Amino acid sequence: MNRVWVFLFCVVFTACGTAPVVTSPARMAAERSHRMALQAIQDGRVQSAEGEWQQALRGYQAIDDWRGQGMARLGLAQASQRLGRSFQAEQTLLPMLQDGYFLPEQQVQAALQLAQLIWRQDLPRAQQLLAQARLNCAAPCFVAVQMDNLAAQIALEQGDVSTAAQLAAQALDLAAERPAEHAFALRLLAEVALRQGRWFDDAERALMQAIDLDRQSAEPMWLLDDYRLLLSIAKRKGDVALEKKAQAHLASLCAAIECSP
Repeated sequence: MNRVWVFLFCVVFTACGTAPVVTSPARMAAERSHRMALQAIQDGRVQSAEGEWQQALRGYQAIDDWRGQGMARLGLAQASQRLGRSFQAEQTLLPMLQDGYFLPEQQVQAALQLAQLIWRQDLPRAQQLLAQARLNCAAPCFVAVQMDNLAAQIALEQGDVSTAAQLAAQALDLAAERPAEHAFALRLLAEVALRQGRWFDDAERALMQAIDLDRQSAEPMWLLDDYRLLLSIAKRKGDVALEKKAQAHLASLCAAIECSP
């Protein structure tokens, strides 16, 4: 499960730009949908968030507000992806890479989100998008840690364990204040250690730290990834007790979210 995080949402709309806010009915409706989408995300109502983002996007388009359109598209794509609607998410993001009217930082975020969305299906294209995002992200890049984690994941997929280890360690240094990305970097380092074939205890330690953080974040799919990796580590170690522990957690998760352990 890719960890997609959107950093460009402005909850307080008067802080989103220097121009005075015009409280026309059309703007008020768009901004209300924006606020409702953010609240739905916070409440875990992803399907409601998707609908509110769609309303916000149409509202911002109606008043020619490209900053608002960019925020709405990023949020809509995130919600659609979490609902398993990957094609819709991709179609929502693509105009942000083609039209030059969106803010540069929004275009960076769109390229990164799209790379995270498609890397399993189209690795070369994901690498191109990631390179584009890196090139266009002004220093200090606000999504550097997400880029490093994705690059590490891609390196692992390509079998380049040493590069993956370097990138994940770099992400870990950058992610001190970001628990989700910190946990992701730890999980990547655990997988690196597992693939190296000798450092099973190191892999387990790193992964248990990631699990602690992911339990705080309370994202089921992240925990599912964690415990699947823990099961692999247990089997490689020949640790029967650890294997039973991983299986118990996987069975509990899958009873709730209808997955296959």
